[in-house]
Amino acid sequence: MNCLFLLQFKEELMSTIIFIMEQFIMDKIISSEVQRKINTAISHINEDHDTLFANLEKLRHIALHPESHLYAINILENFISLFLEHVMKEEQLLRQYLPVKIVEQHIKLHQSELTLLDENLARLKRELSLYNIKHVVTQLNQEFQKHVNQCDTEILKRLQ
Repeated sequence: MNCLFLLQFKEELMSTIIFIMEQFIMDKIISSEVQRKINTAISHINEDHDTLFANLEKLRHIALHPESHLYAINILENFISLFLEHVMKEEQLLRQYLPVKIVEQHIKLHQSELTLLDENLARLKRELSLYNIKHVVTQLNQEFQKHVNQCDTEILKRLQ
């Protein structure tokens, strides 16, 4: 009887060990799949950053060519559209994987940047001048360099 008990105990123990190992393996598979999705999303966000900076570079180039100043408003409006699209993707990713407090702080930063974009667009629409275009380019470049190089880099590290 003692042997029968030990045999049953051994079988239950083996079954439990196998179950735990299967769970561990599944967690690893799920974890690597989630990490792959996060890495893909981060890659897309970084591509968006490159596109946004390319638009700022177009705006800077226009500032140097007075005959092209009329395009500045178009480029800034395009920048704002790209920014909004980017923000939605970024915030969706952050909401999935980061604590609410961190996401809310980042959303506030996006909101203040959107206000800055709106103010700069209004500035150019009021007076389209070399000075205003240069001012807008300098201000936005500083803001978005800081945002991407400090804020986004720090947050994206938390996801990896």
